[in-house]
Amino acid sequence: MQHDTANDHRRAVTTPAAQPLYIAPADETWVGLDGPALRVTRLSGAPQLFPLQRIGRIQSNQRVDWETAALLACAEHGIPVVFIDDEGAVQARLLGRPGLRDELSTRLLEFLLRPEALGMFEHWCGQHGARAARWAAFKLRMKGEKARRLSPREVRNRINDSAEAYAGARDALRTRQWLRTLAYGWMESHLRDLGLGRTTELSQVGQPQLASELTDILFWYLEPARLGWLKRRQLAAARKGEPRRSPTQREVVRLFERRATRAARHGREITSALHRWLIHET
Repeated sequence: MQHDTANDHRRAVTTPAAQPLYIAPADETWVGLDGPALRVTRLSGAPQLFPLQRIGRIQSNQRVDWETAALLACAEHGIPVVFIDDEGAVQARLLGRPGLRDELSTRLLEFLLRPEALGMFEHWCGQHGARAARWAAFKLRMKGEKARRLSPREVRNRINDSAEAYAGARDALRTRQWLRTLAYGWMESHLRDLGLGRTTELSQVGQPQLASELTDILFWYLEPARLGWLKRRQLAAARKGEPRRSPTQREVVRLFERRATRAARHGREITSALHRWLIHET
């Protein structure tokens, strides 16, 4: 068999893209450090190793036990860790070192020195959130008034009503929280790559919670996918004559990952728009 040395060389010099790591335990789970990798151990199976250089961000259930050395290694490698509860609500965050590209960070910090900065930023978020809400309304083909005339509150109410009709109030809320937490994890990691790893904590001194505010905009672009998925699950159960099964957090992770490329494109468009606006304002 012929040996392709050129392909071997390309494989050797290509660094795999960093991927998110989700740790949602089915039984007792703990995370430790094993040299240059995280070691995830469960009672039900053999330990798994995840090289730190291949991890972009981590979302961990709060019931997972972490060794201090593993958390410090994540911080050293700039890997943010988000801890969530069983309902998908964020309980704590570990922010890694900020990225090297600091143009957006410099612009933002300069802008925030202005006394009217918070009001201006809130207005910018409102405008872009309304635009994203109209996009979601158009994608969902909302009836009645034209989608472009609906306010974000009206779009939100219609989405919530549809989600509850497809999945029930509890599961509609849980899938929304789970999906938003995943979007938040992506946005926080993206901001860190832009040099804003520390700026996401500016809310502690009265500054905007940047990752949260931008996630609110990004999440509109995920809502049509969530609603379509819940509708398909309801129709499938009805066809089989089976009771509706509650979605799992693992299923929502798969839903997000299937749309990760498109979500990332929208997320980058949001931060690019923010950057252009800050250039204009500073």
